[in-house]
Amino acid sequence: MILRLLRVLPLIVTVTATVWALSTNPLARPFVDRTANDLRIALERKVSRAATSDWIEGALADAVTTRDVDRARMLMDLSADLKRPVDTRSAEAMIDARSGWITMAADCAACMADVSTCPTLTQVAACAVPFEMSPLGDLNALRRAGVAWVGDRPVDELDAGLALVGLAATGAIVVSGGSSVTIKAGTGLLRLARRMGSVTPDLARMLRLPVRWSRVDEVMTGVARLEDAIDAPALARIQSLAGDLGRVATATSPAEALRLARFVDTPEDAAKLARVAEAAGPRTTRSFAVLGKTRVFRATVRLGRMAAGTLLLIWLTAAQIAVIIGTRLSGIVLRGLLRPVIVAPTRWTEPPAQGNAESH
Repeated sequence: MILRLLRVLPLIVTVTATVWALSTNPLARPFVDRTANDLRIALERKVSRAATSDWIEGALADAVTTRDVDRARMLMDLSADLKRPVDTRSAEAMIDARSGWITMAADCAACMADVSTCPTLTQVAACAVPFEMSPLGDLNALRRAGVAWVGDRPVDELDAGLALVGLAATGAIVVSGGSSVTIKAGTGLLRLARRMGSVTPDLARMLRLPVRWSRVDEVMTGVARLEDAIDAPALARIQSLAGDLGRVATATSPAEALRLARFVDTPEDAAKLARVAEAAGPRTTRSFAVLGKTRVFRATVRLGRMAAGTLLLIWLTAAQIAVIIGTRLSGIVLRGLLRPVIVAPTRWTEPPAQGNAESH
């Protein structure tokens, strides 16, 4: 009896531990967020594995073909950091051709007039961002909306609503609750990203921001609150999204945040992007370029220790049960194969008498 208990004792211990672990319900949320340091290390490790010399050469050739100066520079820096042997002569020639002061002056003038024509992030930062992300840019957006409204033309309510939120965040409009630098930066980035075509269709549908134009004057003069001119739930959603994009701009740069905005389809994506940017910093753009959105966002979480331990206990329990069942079955089979053959005893018959045989 004691020997049998000792044989099943490991199984009893494992089952008990498994039941206790399952009682804490660790599989309800098996994945947990990585810390910033863990996320940075994980991304660098994945980028190092994926960015081979062949991959960088192919991507660099595409950048030269499309005359994408920013991508070409990023790939050249990546090859240097990873010590990948890559021929960069064609990329350097393309960058030099796009870096002449006459070309840059003409591009900057066009960039100021239409941000979607900015050929490089450097020019976005130098030519478009300073004005568009200032209160003057917000006031200009409201001016465009007002002219359209007076002229009975379609009004870009999202552009105007973002401008109102931006002005409120910088203190140009008195709003209860104070102001936020990151929200101001985020609203400016959203307006610029939308004009550059970096806002995805999914995000654009979510960014509806109805404006009650009859209350705008009262809001501007401080008589009414911002919530009186803009739908409150939509305002809260925009402020949260703008705050996350503001964090991205702080961790990278406003120009890079504009390009990264195309990876945002939902508010959850914006929050993940902010976490990645705060962990990877200036290397955020290259992480997305090499790995893509799905792999980068997947790296933000890992399997929790409790969930991993519970899965291991479940596996151990199943393995021990399988071993016990296998041992019993093999014993039955072996006994059947090794069972001795029982031969039935034969009846003894006496030989005929000698005398009777001779008489015949």
